[in-house]
Amino acid sequence: MNKLALTIGVIGIVICLIAGALLAYSGKSFEGIEDSKKYDGLGGEMKIEGYTDGGWLIVTMKGKYADGSGYVMNKTADLTKEDCDLVTNFTLTNSEGENYFTPHCKIDDDTTEDEWIHVGYLCRKGCSDGAYTWDTNNTLINVWDGDEVGEALAGGLIGGGAGLFACCCGVVILLIGIILVFTMEDDNSSQYYGQDNSNHPLLNKDQSDGSQTYEKKGWDQQDDYIHKEKDEEEESSDIKEEKPAEKKRSGEYESPPPPEY
Repeated sequence: MNKLALTIGVIGIVICLIAGALLAYSGKSFEGIEDSKKYDGLGGEMKIEGYTDGGWLIVTMKGKYADGSGYVMNKTADLTKEDCDLVTNFTLTNSEGENYFTPHCKIDDDTTEDEWIHVGYLCRKGCSDGAYTWDTNNTLINVWDGDEVGEALAGGLIGGGAGLFACCCGVVILLIGIILVFTMEDDNSSQYYGQDNSNHPLLNKDQSDGSQTYEKKGWDQQDDYIHKEKDEEEESSDIKEEKPAEKKRSGEYESPPPPEY
């Protein structure tokens, strides 16, 4: 299998796994919205902790805005007159009878179509830890931590978007890797470097390449061409030096016979 194609395929799988983790995180973030609910009931006791310095606790109830929508559009949604009169009488009091609920008939921060409309806020100036009592005229309400809802929504949207993007990229890269696996040649080193060359005539004894027979010899049987050439040069030098000496030892040359007349 080609290593490049395999690497691309592995990268695609890793990105897909990361995309799965991001999507799982996104789903968990959206589930965290439910954890931001602090109260659900028709009235009665509610415990508040951690908002002594102020907070953004949102109060909602079932209904629609005056324009008939279930969410704010262009910051124009308001409560109906009936709902406004109703929520104005809601109270959340401590043991001393001090009210901490602030009704709002003009709403500009609800963007969810869920048939739950915002009707007011709690603890904007802070609430000491303790038990409080609701009076809602037997109306079902929910109380949400606005900061936690915003963080959960942001985390879910960002995680979901990043997960979908990573998933698309991972699938594309994985498909490219699969295509390359079937289209690129195998880069196994044995194909190029590990071939059996034992049948080559230079490596086999008495093998012929068609014009000449070669004899396979071991390293210890190879002719010592370096020393051989050196010995031949020394022998040739000795011969050249001996020739004048031989002429000197052989005596004088005989003079040619006189010509006959």
